[in-house]
Amino acid sequence: MCPIENILLIEDNRAEARLLQETLKGSVLHQAQVAAVTRLTEGIEHCRSHPVDVIMLDLTLPDSYGLASLDKLQTQVPQVPVVVLTNTNDDALAVEAVRRGAQDYLVKRQVNQELLVRSLRYAIERQQIEEALREANETLEQRVQRRTAQLENANQLLRQEILERQHFQERLVLAQRAAKMGTFEWNLSNGEVIWSPELETLYGMAAGAFQDNYDRWLQTLHPDDRPDIELALQQALTDQKPLETEFRIVRRDDTTRWISVQSKVFFSDSGEPQRIVGIHRDVTENKDLQAQFLRAQRLESLGTLASGIAHDLNNILTPILGVTQLLPLKFPDLPDSTQQLLDTLESSARRGSSLIKQILSFARGVEGKRITLQLSHILQEIRLIVNQTLPKSIEISLGLEPHLWPVVGDVTQLHQVFMNLCVNARDAMPEGGSLRIEGCNVQFDEVTAGEFLAAQPGPYVRVTVADTGKGIPPEIVSRIFDPFFTTKEIGKGTGLGLSAVMGIVQSHGGFVDVKSEVNQGSQFAVYLPASREAAIAPDDNTNLLAGHQETILVVDDEAAIRSVMATVLELNHYQVLTAENGTAALDLYQDQWRTIDLVLIDMMMPGMDGATLMPLLQHWNPHLKAIATSGVNAYQTSDLTTHLGFCDFLAKPFNTPDLLTMLRRHLDE
Repeated sequence: MCPIENILLIEDNRAEARLLQETLKGSVLHQAQVAAVTRLTEGIEHCRSHPVDVIMLDLTLPDSYGLASLDKLQTQVPQVPVVVLTNTNDDALAVEAVRRGAQDYLVKRQVNQELLVRSLRYAIERQQIEEALREANETLEQRVQRRTAQLENANQLLRQEILERQHFQERLVLAQRAAKMGTFEWNLSNGEVIWSPELETLYGMAAGAFQDNYDRWLQTLHPDDRPDIELALQQALTDQKPLETEFRIVRRDDTTRWISVQSKVFFSDSGEPQRIVGIHRDVTENKDLQAQFLRAQRLESLGTLASGIAHDLNNILTPILGVTQLLPLKFPDLPDSTQQLLDTLESSARRGSSLIKQILSFARGVEGKRITLQLSHILQEIRLIVNQTLPKSIEISLGLEPHLWPVVGDVTQLHQVFMNLCVNARDAMPEGGSLRIEGCNVQFDEVTAGEFLAAQPGPYVRVTVADTGKGIPPEIVSRIFDPFFTTKEIGKGTGLGLSAVMGIVQSHGGFVDVKSEVNQGSQFAVYLPASREAAIAPDDNTNLLAGHQETILVVDDEAAIRSVMATVLELNHYQVLTAENGTAALDLYQDQWRTIDLVLIDMMMPGMDGATLMPLLQHWNPHLKAIATSGVNAYQTSDLTTHLGFCDFLAKPFNTPDLLTMLRRHLDE
């Protein structure tokens, strides 16, 4: 074993350099002298004036970058072996670095004492072997040239020795290219297989576990993949082609991993296959990334579909909301029972509008509006809904501590959190059971906060949803919040419910604690930070701001919306003109633009949309006051309309107070 006395570390990150030095101090190389410099030029000068056994080189330096650093070092001090350090696990970079002369390749933050010591020793040994091999080859060539005519038998022995050294060189090159991978060599004449320790580690096996045996390796393959791999191997031998394939393995801990194999088949002069040499690489992470990419594409498609549906649904809900607020004005003496029906209709329309916004927020990643609110109102509403929708075999109870602290949050998102938990509880009790919803105040100090990973000292409101269902097996509790993970049958669950719960709660600064026991039930506790501000009470007092006979032009392709908006505005002392599309609005505005005080424009219209119509109207009146309306992705559309010159944006569906307040604000400016 080669001694290592002097090590040069070229690393500009002092923290990384310190970590490597400390790692070496705790290893068997603790007596080695480690010199650390931050620039390549300093490292070269150090090698010229001091003895150096091996160099550890960072590829990102102030005075040099990437493989150029290695090239300069190889040119100036070619006699010193180099181990490359990098922050990225880039296989192509590893192969290129080794190809250019580096003896090994290490990924920062993945280095331990054993790996670091082994790499440094291996780098020196391989440098010595390569140098010895180069000198031996030169000597052998000279001997062959001198003795070719004299000793034919000796010449044959020398050729055999050269072939053996070439064989060793091939294995050395493969080992270099297979850094952080596993290698194998299969002798087809006797069936013996040489597995590298790194390969057996990939399979979760101890070194030597395969015992140079093909069948022991074959048993680790996934049963569904094993016949295909055997067929592919035979096909490679028959067609005299490299074996390049992917398959699954089942490790001893029952985890499944994806392995990629790249190999080459070597044949005799007569065309008979003699041996196979290749590498095995774990590509599980690549497979997972591919699956995540496909899921992201599906979510993007869902987002596009949701936007289109939201436009249509919001156009439907807008006149419904308008009519529910218009009827009490036209018929002030409605019976209480009829007024209750209208209130129910308006509440349902608002809930539908909130649901649409929530779908868009989930599909597009848009943050909803947050206010200071009282959770008791949401939980009481949740209880009413689940009482009406859950099976009668499930007993539902609600327990709220008096005077719950207020929290800051999005009403619709928090409504979704608790509804998702209640629906999951229902699915866990197909034969019936008990569902308990509780809310209480919790004060965490330094000690109690330490019991939860995400908790901070301070006040929280805890909402617990507990069931007496079948519970969650311990081995999957840690995975239930993963996106797309579900234990339900295909078609009965998306795996997004609990993922959405966790995402919403974390975005509110809270956390979720789960306790579950098989066949005993589950308990989900949602902790939300309490707010010092007073909760905003629902305001049912609509102070409608009447107009002063201003003229409003309403441009919308939906006849129902135009009709309802015209009626609402006329009842509130406005004069109204309507246009069913951009072309009709342009013609009307050209004739009467001096009498029109403000224009309401739908951004989504066939033919000429709002974005196209706006600059044409501004040509006639540069000081035009216009309000954009739309039911698609209101947050992004709002930003767009500001750039187009609109004075404001009104998201569909809107209610009468919102419409009149916005009109009054801009007309009075």
